[in-house]
Amino acid sequence: MLTLAYGESDLPNKIQAAVVVTTRKMEIQTFDTPKISEDDGLLRVEMCGVCGSDPRIYNWTEPHRFPLIMGHELVGHIEEVGSRAAARWGVQVGDRVIVEHLFGCGYCRWCLLGEYRFCKEHQGYGGTTPSSVPPHLWGAYSQYMYLAPNSRVHRVSEDVPAEAAAMTCANIGNGLRWVGTKGGAAIGDNVVVIGPGGQGLAAILAANEAGASKIIVVGLNQDEHRFELSKQFGATHIINLEQEDPVEAVLALTDGVLADLVVDLTGATASFPLALDLARPMGVVVVGSNTGALEVAIVPSKIPIKELRVQGVNTHDTPAVQAAIKIVESRRYPIEKMVTHHFPLAEAETAVLAAAGELELDGFIKGVIVPN
Repeated sequence: MLTLAYGESDLPNKIQAAVVVTTRKMEIQTFDTPKISEDDGLLRVEMCGVCGSDPRIYNWTEPHRFPLIMGHELVGHIEEVGSRAAARWGVQVGDRVIVEHLFGCGYCRWCLLGEYRFCKEHQGYGGTTPSSVPPHLWGAYSQYMYLAPNSRVHRVSEDVPAEAAAMTCANIGNGLRWVGTKGGAAIGDNVVVIGPGGQGLAAILAANEAGASKIIVVGLNQDEHRFELSKQFGATHIINLEQEDPVEAVLALTDGVLADLVVDLTGATASFPLALDLARPMGVVVVGSNTGALEVAIVPSKIPIKELRVQGVNTHDTPAVQAAIKIVESRRYPIEKMVTHHFPLAEAETAVLAAAGELELDGFIKGVIVPN
């Protein structure tokens, strides 16, 4: 017999979401509220961050990928949940949760290895499944989001500001995995982070958590407001590459050694060549910067000459998210300060353009959408 763990709810019959209908065109659409079974659920979205990848999705030129509801940096409350799903996720109606944006089929080689990021079916939220696929609500630019049976759902404290909770999964989880797990940051290391945006701030936090000795942030004149927040996340030194030579500056700060770990997070074509120059012999260069289809000019011989390890990184995994939740709930860092601008659902397109840098907003670091 089907048993649903319903709470007292004023759930509407219709749900609004911001939908990318084609390349660079978004509109508000209305969807039927999905019927929930024993194995799935429905999330009431509290807040959703605008990821740096969202503008790239917004600019996709492949028609078959649309229509699409973006949004994967989210926090919300369980509105409805099936009995088996509730037991599997360890949640009940009303619980505040974050949700990993990828979850996979659960059966392919990659899922069985725990590397569900590479699932052959690439199942997830905010950029993988078109909204034309029932039950349609596959992203958090929406009042409610569907929770599929394989979803990875994690409870988070009600005491955490919504802005910090929304940054937990993608931003902080990414930073911990990229800097610690994949980059190998360790006690006493010299770490350089290129790009003090939302993901750069998370990388600074992760380097600080790893016990790095010097955490050196490289940015531009336009990053002055981000430099100050970088210090609150653990940065020990700031380099404005428009005012000084970054290689010479890092050499001076590290007694001529250069960085044990360089984390490239700008999305600019100039940052990867710089990262190779900033790494010491036998150092590690982590590349989380996504330049899309743009080609980057480098001198490949720098990699074997210095015996560098170049490590690509893409998103988080469950262990990183679990660690991120503990850090966010500890309130050791002012993570909520990463969020500088709030947008209602009707202004989701404006939020994406701001994240893309197409709109100049004073003090912008990170935007969020508040759909309810």
